[in-house]
This record gives sequence, C-alpha cells and structure tokens, in this order.
Amino acid sequence: MSGARVSYYFRALARNLLPFKGASALLSSLGALYTVLKCADYFHFARQDQVQAFWWAFILAGMVGALWRCRPKLSVRCKLKDRDISIEIAIGDLFSFDGALIVGTNTTFDTVISREQIDESSIQGQFTKKYYGDHTSLDDELESQLRGVHYEALEGTRIGKARRYDIGTTVRLRTKDRIGYFLATCNVNEHGVASGTFEGLKQALGQLWIFIGDRGGKEHLVMPVLGSGFMRLKASRQVITQEIMKSFIAACAERTLCEHLTIVLNEKDVLKNEVDLNALSDYLRHLCTYTEFSSETTERTGTAVPNG
Repeated sequence: MSGARVSYYFRALARNLLPFKGASALLSSLGALYTVLKCADYFHFARQDQVQAFWWAFILAGMVGALWRCRPKLSVRCKLKDRDISIEIAIGDLFSFDGALIVGTNTTFDTVISREQIDESSIQGQFTKKYYGDHTSLDDELESQLRGVHYEALEGTRIGKARRYDIGTTVRLRTKDRIGYFLATCNVNEHGVASGTFEGLKQALGQLWIFIGDRGGKEHLVMPVLGSGFMRLKASRQVITQEIMKSFIAACAERTLCEHLTIVLNEKDVLKNEVDLNALSDYLRHLCTYTEFSSETTERTGTAVPNG
C-alpha cells in the first residue's frame, strides 16, 4: 500500500470514528460480545462471574470490533451480470495500478508542460514526465497517430497548437513501459484555458469505448475521474464517476472492451470533496446486477453511438 493510501486510510478512519459513529460501533461490538458471553454462560462453556475478571479484555475486544466496523473501504469491485467483465472503483495513485491508462486531454492535443498549457501535476503532465521525459517525443507519436484524422484549422495567435480535433478523438500510445489512451474531452481557448461540458464528456466517453472496441488490445483499463480537473465541470466527482460506469456498461452491450476496468479516485479529492464510496459501491452493484443486455438479434438502445 502506497504512503498516500495509508495516509488516506487513517484519515478516513479517524473521520469514521467521530463521536456518534465511534460510540455506535463500540456499543454494537460490546453488545455482540455480551450476547456471546451470555450464551456461553447459559450452555456452561464459561461462567459469567469468571469472565468478569477480564473486563479489560472485553473492552479491548469491543474497541477492536469498533475499529473493524469503522474501517474505510479502499476499493469496491463488481462483476457485470452475464459478462466476463468486472468494474472496480479504487482510491489511490492512478499510476500505481496496472493496466492501460486513459488520459484526458484537450482537442488540440497540447503537450507542453507549463503554467499556460499542461500543468505538471495533472494526469497528462505526470504521464508525459513519467513515460516520455518531455513533450517532444510525445508530440512525434501523437502526430503519427493523428495523421489522417479530421481537424479544424484555428486562426489567429494562440497559446498551443492550431489544429482542433473533434471531442472524443482518441489516440493509442505505446511507450516502453505502458499503453495510454489520450482522449480529447474539451476545447481550449487562445489563452490556453480549457473548458468543457457534461454533455461533451458523455460524448467523449462514447467515442472512447468505440475506439477501444475497434482498435484496443482488450487490456485492463485504468482511468481517473475525467473532467474533475482542467475541464472545470460543475458536476461532482460522484456524478462523473456514476456517468463513467453507466457509459462503460452501455458500451459493453455491443462488445467486450476489456475484462476489467478500474476507476481511480485521488485520496485527497475523496476527503476534500466528501466522495461517498459506499454510495458509489451501491450504485455500481445496482448497475451490474440489474442492467439487462439485449440479445444479438434485437436492436439495442442506450449504447455508445459514433457521431455522424
């Protein structure tokens, strides 16, 4: 477990042990222990007056039980009904998870790491520094992969590139150590400021699944909560994560994109924005259990459909 995950675990545990929650868990644990003790006394396995001498052990066991009840979840996982596909929601460092990374970018595929363009702390910035060193070799590969893809030539002076591709344009990158999918999720203005919409994110996700279905390698997919950073979406991380799950499951009606998808939430974001992993877990299990897939011979609805 990484240092960040350990830090999150204990901070979340402390939050879960707030007076009311902690006292409730402790009383619940002590009640369960007392019931066991009364049963043991009734069936003559142990006498209650003998056990009372070890009251401290009784309290200690109750505290351990309370800690166990209040322990925070670090991940939840569910298998999609009638499909050999599982979806996981995990808390941690995106780059510590194995699999092909999905990285959000803008429609001009800017790559320069600077205050005006790509922040070095962003997922794209970290990906670039970790697997390419600088933007030069990344630009070369992007140029190769985007050759022949439709774009709009932008006029005037601007920070960044002057070729704007459609929302949802996806590029598959293969570095020495990792496979990455760069997904265009939003536009950026002449000043280098990005902005996106929730509808644009939904469109981008639909195009991403189509691209992976057509050109992907059925790798284990790992992705962040797209749109929660530079896109400046108004929607919460909770809502965005739910939309990612819905979109992926809808796309799985057409084909198997991968055998495992992991959606990774940053530890600091979870605490700061009070993301409810339990609620996300319930939502995920509901989707995996009750989503009905049409047969191969019937017309499907709700699946990702390419534009135009």
